[in-house]
Amino acid sequence: MNAKRIAIATVIGLLCGLFCAHGTSTLENPNFVVTTGLLASVVYNRVLIGLVVGIGDNINLHPVLRGALIGAVITMALSIFSIFDGDAMGGLTLIAFGVVYGIIADLVASKFA
Repeated sequence: MNAKRIAIATVIGLLCGLFCAHGTSTLENPNFVVTTGLLASVVYNRVLIGLVVGIGDNINLHPVLRGALIGAVITMALSIFSIFDGDAMGGLTLIAFGVVYGIIADLVASKFA
């Protein structure tokens, strides 16, 4: 395990989580209530993506594919509530951003670690 890779990927995950939480907090949809718990879970989810990407350096896949897979799998825990509550588009949007953030974290960590 490479500690530098884990640190880089986790920090990238934190930055992506803060960016995602900021974007979520600026949504103007009267049917969507933004709570502190929701924002905290978004940040936590993105940090978890970064941590798992950092730990997963020995998974023998291309960094883009590995990051996308990890981002999608980790984000499923966050998006499953939206999907089952009838907001499939919101859940799929969360998964799509999770894939992008996973790719970014894996590419940056692979390059600089």
